[in-house]
Amino acid sequence: MGHKRHTEKHCEPPFKSHFEHPLEQHPFGHFRRMRKILRENPELREKFSKGRKFRKQGWGIRKRLTVIFAFVALAAVFLNTWFTLGSVYSALFPDAPEAYKHAFWKWKHMTGPEHAQAREVFQRITGTAFMSAMFSFFLASMAAGAVTRIFTSPLIKLTEGAKRLERGERGLKLRLPSMHSELRTLTEAFNNLVTGLERQENWRRNLVADIAHDLRTPLAVMRSEIEAMQDGVTPTDEQALDRLHHQVMLLSQLVTDLRTLSLAESGGMQLRTETLKLQDFLRDVVQAYQRRAGDLGLEIVLETIPPSLTAVFDPAQITRVLNNLLENATNYAQGPIEIQARRTERGTQITVRDHGSGIPPEALERVFERFYKGDFSRTRQSRGDGGSGLGLPIARAIVEAHGGTLEAGNHPEGGAIFTLLFGK
Repeated sequence: MGHKRHTEKHCEPPFKSHFEHPLEQHPFGHFRRMRKILRENPELREKFSKGRKFRKQGWGIRKRLTVIFAFVALAAVFLNTWFTLGSVYSALFPDAPEAYKHAFWKWKHMTGPEHAQAREVFQRITGTAFMSAMFSFFLASMAAGAVTRIFTSPLIKLTEGAKRLERGERGLKLRLPSMHSELRTLTEAFNNLVTGLERQENWRRNLVADIAHDLRTPLAVMRSEIEAMQDGVTPTDEQALDRLHHQVMLLSQLVTDLRTLSLAESGGMQLRTETLKLQDFLRDVVQAYQRRAGDLGLEIVLETIPPSLTAVFDPAQITRVLNNLLENATNYAQGPIEIQARRTERGTQITVRDHGSGIPPEALERVFERFYKGDFSRTRQSRGDGGSGLGLPIARAIVEAHGGTLEAGNHPEGGAIFTLLFGK
């Protein structure tokens, strides 16, 4: 009776009515209890569901690596403890029966009086080994977390930077990691990508503004001319019509240049290539442009070209390239314009050189940008003909469509030089 009263006062669970059976008789009774409580409490059930959703969320690389390293450390500590206890067991119980020979976890079955001291020693060693294993696992887990954080921090920063870039933020510059050459290279590539996107965005804004400016100028001239004719201020004669026709041609040229540039850069330009002798081809180009240069007081000098020197290209498109280069040269030349062609190790090379003031170093990398505001990237501007400003970009795009390159530089003896190279 005393034992029963003690049980009722001290051992009866506080929620006895919710248990169908005592816990000691049904080990899974607490799960039944939990399900019943969740069914009766919607608020608690909702919190429990949120917890399950949280556990189902995907793990990042840092968590995954930490767990992997922790499991590896746990396996290493477990195996080390296992083999250590096995060796100690074999040394303390060399006369163990065959059934217990290698089963150190059955050391309590060694009940003989001759094994009393060995059992006590093995029990102490086992306790020390397990404490050491737990401490080693704790240190290994901490080290795994630290190492994982060091290795994954640059990747996480890159991910955050990419998300910020996706949201439209600009001017992002990630700090380069002091180690990990691969991650350092990846971070540099990300920073270069951000810089390139900023440059492209600025270029698009400037492009729209420049196109609007180039369209507005001839339209404003035509509007003023037409209004003057309507008001009777300017007579409607041939000269007025010529001025209007000139502005219309400028607009037409701008639209044509934009379309040509778009086709060349997108790979939609149809090339009709053929093998041509450069001596005959360049002579025809120079003769066709000689009158234009003569009107400006300039001379075009075609250097001697071997008759056997040939190249494969579209003659109409490369003629346009050379005309653009010659037009650019006549804007700034202060002496003869020289054209050369020769065979090099890289392929067939054509150069156009003027004897002007050259291109400033800061403008060399930008002369082929569309609507670049530097004087050295604009065609026909200094002579007052008002070109579209797309001559050099179009020239490079056409050459690249042929699989070649077009580069700008300064000649050692003065003046700018443009080098057109066709591959072998």
